[in-house]
Amino acid sequence: MSTTIASDCTFEGPGLHTGVPSRVTLYPLRGHRGIRFRFGDGDYSIAEARRADAQRNTTIVFPNGRTVATVEHLLSAIVGIGLDDVVVECDAIEMPILDGSALPYAESILRVGIEGKADAARALCYLATPICVDDGPATLAAIPSDVLRVSYAIDYPGTPIGTEMKDFTLTRETFLEEIAPARTFALLSEVEALRGAGLATGGSLDNALIVGDDGPVGNKALRVEREYAAHKILDLMGDLALLGTLPIAHYICIKGGHRLHYKLVNRIRGIGVSPREPEGGRLSG
Repeated sequence: MSTTIASDCTFEGPGLHTGVPSRVTLYPLRGHRGIRFRFGDGDYSIAEARRADAQRNTTIVFPNGRTVATVEHLLSAIVGIGLDDVVVECDAIEMPILDGSALPYAESILRVGIEGKADAARALCYLATPICVDDGPATLAAIPSDVLRVSYAIDYPGTPIGTEMKDFTLTRETFLEEIAPARTFALLSEVEALRGAGLATGGSLDNALIVGDDGPVGNKALRVEREYAAHKILDLMGDLALLGTLPIAHYICIKGGHRLHYKLVNRIRGIGVSPREPEGGRLSG
């Protein structure tokens, strides 16, 4: 049996980059149909979507031309807590940013309840061969593994972020504790340029960590250990969800971002993944 939500679940708020008010509703879906986005002319599998050229978020385009921006936090919540089947309906061009993390999405889904039980034998897919992609100094490798593990290193020299690395192995519990609460972030020195480019118009200290010379503006405390690297893992998981499933592998990323993540998605689409029984572990749910 696949896992889906027990009843409808709705979120509202402005989009991070457009500032446009947005309402997104999740609906139960049964029958092993995966993550699907519903529009007026029908619904489409997330695997049919392609990433548009966007620097600071993941914007996807479906075969009917419909575009939805900043989908990565919701998708990360969906795959992080182990949902297999769900319909997503959004009434605007960008998902609501909420508090800048995946936690409000994940907690609301869990409050309405999940039907079914995670079963690695029927749902999980495994990478069969190592893959590596790069983008200048940034590198992302995926190595066959029996558990989903992410090792992510970031480097912001001359800032309070500095060099940070987080190593994470996925279960529903570890996702909720270590990854889902991690907020999107930007350097204070970047904010003016972002807004000049028409981005981050819906951003505020309520939905992002803005990092100044002395740390987060407003003396905001970090929610989780190595929160900046944790948010990069959150983004990676959401971007990998564009495959329609979350392939089990050990992902090792250095200085990555959405564009690099999507290069890996395309490479995996080219070689495919295979279902098999895990030898040493499975996704908990």
